[in-house]
Amino acid sequence: MNPSRLVRWSHALVAVPLALVMLGATPYAQDAPLPDTAELIREVKAGLRTDEELLRQYTFKERRRNVNVSRLGKVQFGQWREFEVYPSEVPGETYKRLISVDGTPLPAAELARRDAAHRKTVLDRLEQIRVERPKDRQKRLARTARERQEEQDVIDDVFAVYEIRLIGREMLDGRPTLVTSLTPRKQARTKSDAGKFLKKVRGKAWVNEADRQVVRTELEAVDDITFGFGLLARMQKGSTMMFRRTLVNGEIWLPAEAQYSVVGKTLVFRKFSLESTTRFSEYRKFNVTTSEEVTPKS
Repeated sequence: MNPSRLVRWSHALVAVPLALVMLGATPYAQDAPLPDTAELIREVKAGLRTDEELLRQYTFKERRRNVNVSRLGKVQFGQWREFEVYPSEVPGETYKRLISVDGTPLPAAELARRDAAHRKTVLDRLEQIRVERPKDRQKRLARTARERQEEQDVIDDVFAVYEIRLIGREMLDGRPTLVTSLTPRKQARTKSDAGKFLKKVRGKAWVNEADRQVVRTELEAVDDITFGFGLLARMQKGSTMMFRRTLVNGEIWLPAEAQYSVVGKTLVFRKFSLESTTRFSEYRKFNVTTSEEVTPKS
């Protein structure tokens, strides 16, 4: 099983309306008629951005712990680690600055050492870019373009895979939301690896009625999902995932929490189960000043 791939796909999923209720919210009086489903889909898709794209614009804190599943099915949880995450103007150099482990802050000297090492990495990369040959520059830009296209392919696959239905209104965190359900189309043609994953996942999404942004999704595997060609791990039917977003500065919805409750098998026969939560907080718009705060001057 490749946990990082699952996280990457699921973060993309939170940006889109997904199917079938697993945990309900409190309904409220449905006085107004529901909007046209086709129009709602157009509005959501028009304003849709993957979380990967949105997070390039902000610094934030991320609290999580790694979960490792051995080939024998043994689940091992790593320490709780908290990061300050700083996007970079240099492609591929986002800085996840480790600031505490199991609630204990890193010593100032260790922080300084890590900051200096990251700064050197960025400067070395900038120098490589400065002196790169034209054909190397073309390759780099093509690689970046492919990565952006892959993100768009995931969004396109969502709308290709799912039959979207508008099923009602509910209040969520004090805000009126439109509730959508999707049924995966098994025969849908997809562009991305994530699209294959989508065909085996159903759930429910809440769309903020005021701005047509998806603010919560709850997902469930409706079939076993294999990783590593089915030889390394299999996430079993019934595994669930929840993703919640928060409104930042009254202007943009960004990830707040991701929860996973997964049952599965490794090497086809050895069972495992795990639960994991990642939380995001303290968002700030990224700019040169926030970048300079963690890059010690030489």
